[in-house]
Parts: sequence; structure tokens; C-alpha cells
Amino acid sequence: MLTRMTGCHILRCRTAQYDLFEMPVTKPGTETIEKKAVEGELARVEYGCPAGSSPLEIGRNAENALRQDGFTILHTRRYFTTRFYVTGQKGAQWVHVAADGVNYSVTGVRTKQMEQVMKAGAEGWAEQINQTGRVSIYGINFDTGKATIRADSEKVLLELVTLLQKQPEWALLIAGHTDNSGTDAVNGPLSRQRAEAVIAWLGAKGIDKARLVPAGFGSARPVADNGTEDGKAKNRRVDLVKVY
Repeated sequence: MLTRMTGCHILRCRTAQYDLFEMPVTKPGTETIEKKAVEGELARVEYGCPAGSSPLEIGRNAENALRQDGFTILHTRRYFTTRFYVTGQKGAQWVHVAADGVNYSVTGVRTKQMEQVMKAGAEGWAEQINQTGRVSIYGINFDTGKATIRADSEKVLLELVTLLQKQPEWALLIAGHTDNSGTDAVNGPLSRQRAEAVIAWLGAKGIDKARLVPAGFGSARPVADNGTEDGKAKNRRVDLVKVY
């Protein structure tokens, strides 16, 4: 993207097929600096330059080169005489140059769609169970405070049917879990009732219920911080544990 400054040499470099870099940008019409999380193919090069090089010289060179190449400059900032930053964007390509003393770095991200390689269905669950003996399932949803399975759970439950059909020799513990909302006296029995509801649903689809054992642990076994909504969502789950 940018040729190196005269006399400078590469200290280190890194590339990634898919990664995130927070690009500093200046909010239009203000002096407020924001961080734009940009995801995609990443390349980063760090340079060391000879004594006498200045961050201003490096930064202005980068800024001018980017402008000449059609980039829109979204941020420039000079801190005294020691640091200079510039961020530019042209279409899917983002570039950030950070000059600090006589060293500087160039980080480029070309935004792109991530290639999904992890599987969150029957095949992926089977791999996880074979590796660890258990897997957490998300997307089996219930009415609040009840063991009634909601209609939007069907896609996940059908994947569970596929898993059990492809592994006819498996017996599984179906374990319900809740977040810490409510009391233990309510959450414990409710989580077991929800596990039993899942088994009943699977039985109605032709799965032998004798292979499935219900259990409910309420909020006793969290996997994330119940102090955040994201953590609560992770704790509301159904675990499959291989019995044999």
C-alpha cells in the first residue's frame, strides 16, 4: 500500500486472513476521536528509521501518498513532536499509519466477509461431543418462567434430531440451565422441566426417549458472568452430555 521511507528497515510484520483492527477516526465536525472496528484481511508492518527521522515527516508523507492514491483521510493527529497518526479509507481498503519517534507502523485491513468454518449444528455438535463428551446448545427457547418450547426453537431441535439419528448408539444427559434471575427454588425445577420438554419433543419426532436422561441445574453451573446480558444469555442453555 505504501512504499517505505528512505533509510527505514522492517522490524516485524504480521498478516491474518481475518482479523480486527480498531481504526482511529475523527467524528465529522468535531475533534472527537472514535474507534472504528474494521474486520477483514489484515497486514501490518513495523519499520525502524535512522536517527533524525521525525514523526511529522513520516506522517505527512503517508497522508499525502494516501490522498494521491484516492484515499479519504478520516483522521490525522499530531502529539507534540513525538507522535503522528493518520487513517485513510478507499472502498474496502483501510490504512492506519502510526509514527512514534523514529519508528512507524502501517496497518492495512481489506474488509471482507468472514469464511464460516466452525459448525453449529449436528455435525459440529458431534465433533465437540467426541472431543470433550459434552456440548452446549443455544437456540432452544422457552416462554418466560415456563417449560413451553417456543416455535422459533424448531430449527435447532431438528438439528438435534439429526444428531441423534446419526449417532443411534449414543445415550445423552439433557441438562437444562438458567441464568441467576429468580430464585434457586424456582430455577432448579424449571430447568429440569425444560429438559423434560425437550425430551418429549424429540420423542414425538421418533427418537427413543430411553436414550435421554433429563436433568436441571438452575443457575448453579454458569459458564459466563451473570452480571451482563451477554453472560446471562450464555448461561441460559441446554447441555448435551454423553452418558455412553
